[in-house]
Amino acid sequence: MPELTRTQTASRSAFLDLQDEKRLVNDGYEFLDEKRILLAAELLRQREAWREARATFMERWDEAAKQLPAAAADQGLEGLQVHPRYTLNSAGPEISERPYVGQVLVEASLHADGTELSCDPIRPSPEVRHLAAAFRALLEAAAPLAAITANVERLMREYRRTERRVRALENVVLPEISQDLATMEEHLDLNDQEEVIRVRSLRDGD
Repeated sequence: MPELTRTQTASRSAFLDLQDEKRLVNDGYEFLDEKRILLAAELLRQREAWREARATFMERWDEAAKQLPAAAADQGLEGLQVHPRYTLNSAGPEISERPYVGQVLVEASLHADGTELSCDPIRPSPEVRHLAAAFRALLEAAAPLAAITANVERLMREYRRTERRVRALENVVLPEISQDLATMEEHLDLNDQEEVIRVRSLRDGD
């Protein structure tokens, strides 16, 4: 006869309690499985958004890299080092958050209306202005890319955690409960049969 893997005895009340436990665990499994699907779907959307944002960032990175030699040729490396700084005093990040299956997803943007010189340069340079504009555009592209990257990392971490829980319920907990129910039902059936035989024996003895 198979042995019970739990300490509880094979009684009708224990059998019903175990059935209730299985229903609860199965509900939890279905919830986590649905959550896993939703996380995977959002991960795919965020991945596409990340690819687009990264492509924009790399285009502006290349543009800034192209502008740097022209500015260096016009001012010289030492001239660039002492050139008045361009500031982004009017710039400010805009961040919005939205909840998604227990996580917080972020959208970010940086709007820089223009750059301002900290002071007037001795020799104004269009090349330096172009370089400053290129790096301003690069910063504007960096903000959404950073937010999407954080979203992907957060979603991937939660997906892996949810996946482990789903696998544990699917491959360990639910099969174990099902096996306990089958074994307990077999014990109960045997007890019923023994009770029937005992009653018949007592009746025949009378």
